[in-house]
Amino acid sequence: MLYNKYFKMHMKSSFEYRFNMFLISFSQVFICIAEILAVWLLFQRFETVGSWGFYESLLMLGIIYTVYSITECFARGYDEFAKLIKSGEFDRLLIRPVNIHYQIFGSRIEMSKASRIILGIVVSIIALVQIGVDWTVWKVLVLISTYLCGCLVILGLFIIGAGISIYTIENLEFVNIITNGCKELSYYPINIYNKWLARFFTFIIPLACFNYLPVSFIVGNPATIPWLCAISPLLGGLFIIPCLIFFNLSIKRYQSTGT
Repeated sequence: MLYNKYFKMHMKSSFEYRFNMFLISFSQVFICIAEILAVWLLFQRFETVGSWGFYESLLMLGIIYTVYSITECFARGYDEFAKLIKSGEFDRLLIRPVNIHYQIFGSRIEMSKASRIILGIVVSIIALVQIGVDWTVWKVLVLISTYLCGCLVILGLFIIGAGISIYTIENLEFVNIITNGCKELSYYPINIYNKWLARFFTFIIPLACFNYLPVSFIVGNPATIPWLCAISPLLGGLFIIPCLIFFNLSIKRYQSTGT
């Protein structure tokens, strides 16, 4: 497959300078550990946040680290789509007889994000062990769908940012605020925020659908509706559809930058 060639090419270029990749990976893990420490210090002061303890929040933090890092690793082309436009590379992609999304996926793969993926998985496992979840088949399926939905939601945000950059040429800062803000927002239960903010990140950008709601089902939060929390990742994954429609419509209005 063509994507395998893209993947091998990026792997080779990433490990061409192994020490540099190690330093980048280490710095990213160090930043993540600092964020985890900040959350831990908060719970040392307040013990609970919105009736949630430290390990429940740690589980949400581990999930968002994992899905955000996976998306950054394999869909970086959308996140840095403006560079393709400014360099004129996007014009070259359009004239190739290969699906444009296929090419964007293969245009940038950052293997340095793998360290954050591993950290997110480890953090999630530690949180689940400490919580002591009473596992069932449904909870396992919900947990798996949570990661899949999370990747689709973050990918959708990247695609929206790419579609907007077709009109603006430059990446807009508010897109970065939303993508990075989603990550920061996901460290704590969504119900502690103002109602308008909680509704926005539940029904408009379905952040809660792969974080707060399914985690509530897994840990057995009595304040939520179990069946609704269980299917929330499936509903949240539909967010990718309007994002793709917007991007495809934006491409039809694309005019070359003349680079």
